[in-house]
Amino acid sequence: MVLTVRCARPIVNYTASRLIFLELWAAQRLGRPPISGFIGAGITDEFVAEFHRARQHATTNV
Repeated sequence: MVLTVRCARPIVNYTASRLIFLELWAAQRLGRPPISGFIGAGITDEFVAEFHRARQHATTNV
């Protein structure tokens, strides 16, 4: 399972970057703000916070 996820990661990263580029292009053409930037920033912040909580919890149980 881990190998599958690691092999798929570059494909997912490439697809995500292409979709972000497409959305930014469309937002520029339509004159509206890019929505995924706002959503993505919130999701990224939550992942970082969860990572730090899990790391801190793991070190206190040793």
